[in-house]
Amino acid sequence: MKNKFLALAAFGAAALGGAIVSAPAHAQIPQGSGPTSDITVNVSVPEVLYLRTIADIDLEITAADLTGATLTPVAGTNPPALIGPNNDTAESPADSVDTASPFAGGFADPAGPGVDKTITSAYIVWSNSPTGTYDVQVDTPASGFAGPGPATVGVDVVGANPRTGIGAEGLVTATAQDITLNLVASDDNITAGSYTGVITVEAYRP
Repeated sequence: MKNKFLALAAFGAAALGGAIVSAPAHAQIPQGSGPTSDITVNVSVPEVLYLRTIADIDLEITAADLTGATLTPVAGTNPPALIGPNNDTAESPADSVDTASPFAGGFADPAGPGVDKTITSAYIVWSNSPTGTYDVQVDTPASGFAGPGPATVGVDVVGANPRTGIGAEGLVTATAQDITLNLVASDDNITAGSYTGVITVEAYRP
């Protein structure tokens, strides 16, 4: 009886093992065989026009801006005071001092061409303009720069203003730009001292 039981147990185990081995695997759908469907993704990138300027700048009218004659700074003066003499032997009429001003045509002559002063790296613009360009306008005060006396320093932008069609370089790379101003005294009796005014830089894309 015991042997019979062992034989039945052995037969059952063999049958169960055979069932496990012969059972079919679960059905699989490998990558690349599954269903697919496309989704259209739209990414909206905003236009950016970012302007940075310097806060202030000191421009100096030099002796050479005033005259072609020799002027010498007086030690210890700030801003420097300038002095200069000459002894002209070409007086006309004879034995009379030459009354022609050595400052005619310089900064102090309202009828002269004025002097150009460049503000190096005055502003920089980052832009991802969809047209690939942007414009810059520099506005100067119509009344000029005011100082200690009634006369003012007249100011105009040298070159094209506005500057149009400037190439947009993107939001990481950008090149700093200069501003050149033409300065001239509004009166030939302009008072020595400091003259101050504001210029406004605007970047835009029409």
